[in-house]
Amino acid sequence: MLVRPFRIVDHVTDINLEELWAEGIRGFIFDLDNTIMAPHTGVLEDAIADWLKKIEAMGFQSVVVSNNPLGFYTRAAEKTLNLPVLGNAGKPRRKQLYKALEMLKLEAPQVVVVGDRPLTDIWGGQRLGAFTILVDPLTKHLEHPVVKVLRRLERIFVHPHSESKETL
Repeated sequence: MLVRPFRIVDHVTDINLEELWAEGIRGFIFDLDNTIMAPHTGVLEDAIADWLKKIEAMGFQSVVVSNNPLGFYTRAAEKTLNLPVLGNAGKPRRKQLYKALEMLKLEAPQVVVVGDRPLTDIWGGQRLGAFTILVDPLTKHLEHPVVKVLRRLERIFVHPHSESKETL
């Protein structure tokens, strides 16, 4: 099994929105924890908050799909982000990803799935038929050493498209 994100960027705000728009992308499906919000904090960085306002102003639609099963947490994140959050998704399963497409009223090729986990977010996006962008985890510098090793192992399965390290 190969996981092939179309792009790999350091931070979600490194994604080139103008280029995505020119490619026909009209919607985002974001992972929550470690992609647009530090895990279990409910806190949104100012730079990400500004970036989310920019994508909305450009006409992109957004939904968050998280594997987090805690309803109180995903509801709180929904209020903080002012975006719909679908929790307990079980990615790479596609059920909640399909629901997100319905909410966006878009087809998979018009959407980009953005996440920090190759074997959940990116693989789920691939299985959906969407464009995919892998980001570095927001709190990678704070992660337990075991998690760091697991992430390195997970990256063994990542084989990016040839131009993927470009900032999109």
